Amino acid sequence: LGRHAFLENKAEPRHRETATMKILLVRHAQSQNNIVQAKVHTQLANKEIGQKQAQDMWLANRMDDPGLSPDGLMQIQALQMYAAKVAKKNPDSKIVIYTSPMTRACQTAQAVAKGIPNAPVTLSGDLCEVGGIYKAVKVGENFEKQRGNAPTASQLCSQYGFQPGNLSPNGPWDGGRGFEVSTHAVERAEKASVWLRNQCPNEVGPNGIVIVVSHADFIALLIAKLMGVSMSGKGMDMNPDMDMSSHGISEGTLDDEIEQHCSSVYKRFRVSLACTTMIETNGGACKVLWMNKKKHLTG
Repeated sequence: LGRHAFLENKAEPRHRETATMKILLVRHAQSQNNIVQAKVHTQLANKEIGQKQAQDMWLANRMDDPGLSPDGLMQIQALQMYAAKVAKKNPDSKIVIYTSPMTRACQTAQAVAKGIPNAPVTLSGDLCEVGGIYKAVKVGENFEKQRGNAPTASQLCSQYGFQPGNLSPNGPWDGGRGFEVSTHAVERAEKASVWLRNQCPNEVGPNGIVIVVSHADFIALLIAKLMGVSMSGKGMDMNPDMDMSSHGISEGTLDDEIEQHCSSVYKRFRVSLACTTMIETNGGACKVLWMNKKKHLTG
């Protein structure tokens, strides 16, 4: 059933009259890259390869912007049914959906939207995964992270029926940014948390629900920002675990920038594939109602 309410941000509300709103965070379903991650992680855990070999294997076999795997396509069917139940249980709530423009998130958001036909889906570049869309090119003994090939917002809207939000319709949706350093992702999470707390309540009204479809590392950063968890000190902008996330594996650890025992929001607030976390907010104060719920995947 996932980890239930365990954390509350009791910061003073910024607005005196703000109705309660719920934020349903949904991690995308399994992608082709997650299969690569699992294979590399298993070999690393079994000590068949070292950390440098694992990182190189991950970078050599990952895709810039992967779609869902066959298992992922099954998981989104479960998410569609789950979304329909959310709508049925909240008949008087206005529901809106915001999604990362990355392919795996768009495919997941499309399924969620099928479960809630009246909920509009809007693209938000701020919700993409840490690292962004990039390709890894072997240069000598190492890999160089170069700009990937992101589609345009117009292409995504045409393919999925989404709204472009504040994305430019022409050119790659990420502006051709390429690899994003983690500190910039932390800044995005702060921006998104402010938007969710202060602007979204006006959009959905009293007891409204904002569904956010995003990615493991960015969701972890977003939860930390919403809950007012400090990310100062070692590890605040890196991922010290062995998950081979989109921005590489344990790069800080490999460079001795992170101690193995350091606390990490990436671990603390990790959401599994196609699982959900619900946060309630009222005037800026946030409370986690449940964390990493997966019952909809097990029947």
